[in-house]
Amino acid sequence: MTPALTVEGLTVVADGRRGSAVEIVRDVSFTVARGARMGLVGESGSGKTMTAMAVMGLLRRPLRVSGGSVLLGDTDLRALRGRALARVRGGRVAMIYQDPMQSLNPLHRVGEQIAEAIRLHAEVGRREAMARAVELLTDVGIDDPAVKARAYPHELSGGMRQRVMIAMALAADPELLLCDEPTTALDVTTQRRIVELLVRISRERGVAMVMITHDLGVAAGFCDEIAVMYAGRLVEQAPVRELYAAPRHPYTEALLGAACDLTLPLERPIPTIAGQPPLPGRLAGGCSFHPRCPYAQEVCTLERPLLAAPDAAAPARVACHFALTREKVRHG
Repeated sequence: MTPALTVEGLTVVADGRRGSAVEIVRDVSFTVARGARMGLVGESGSGKTMTAMAVMGLLRRPLRVSGGSVLLGDTDLRALRGRALARVRGGRVAMIYQDPMQSLNPLHRVGEQIAEAIRLHAEVGRREAMARAVELLTDVGIDDPAVKARAYPHELSGGMRQRVMIAMALAADPELLLCDEPTTALDVTTQRRIVELLVRISRERGVAMVMITHDLGVAAGFCDEIAVMYAGRLVEQAPVRELYAAPRHPYTEALLGAACDLTLPLERPIPTIAGQPPLPGRLAGGCSFHPRCPYAQEVCTLERPLLAAPDAAAPARVACHFALTREKVRHG
């Protein structure tokens, strides 16, 4: 079966003066199967959102894709321009943003905005599009959808606004949804409901999804597979249960260790990752994580590790010189 999304060697740069360019996303490759849910996790500035924007073709100068390929099924998204790209974007692939108040037009009723998205990708009249908008609001779990369709964004709660954004993303029945921190501004209970809604949509519609998040708890409840980014590169990718049970990269291990555990005594300090993520263009030689890594050796400062399976039987990929050694030590 053809994957829903195939990204190979994606590199994004920011152009500077006199022909200089700084790499923001570096040689990123991953595949998302149809109906699968993958998570892109990492600290702020690791390149998660930039990767999604590049996939959607939404980068603007000075940012640009300098290399790699992006395939939606068999369609080369990097080869599309103008109307051809517009038909795919919002149609076959859609994006859910983290702040619906910034994405929804405050001057128009939410039903009208969903209907407009429908009419951009289907030849239907206003009345039919509005009826379909109400159906979509029903699908995403909004009570009294006909009433809520006549509401303005500010009249809805944060959770309902995010459901409206999901309904709008589903307007053209996409093959792929990119979800950029869709639960960040929501309370914990609403977060859970939004995650459950996205999982249901994925299962019922067979939509592939990529969840961009720094919240490892949200990722655990949503994803089939996790890809961890650091300094613009993927450093580990594995099935979700395997990654949480036995992280192979020191950065993944540190991220999981720094997650807040409410069962711990209050006097116990919350673990943190020493140091700061590097700025683009100021990356250390070798492995970019080595200045913050407690396991770093001399080879880590000299040679960049490749993202590869630590052994033939592993379903995971990791970019660490000592992934296999640390695995043996962990399991005795």
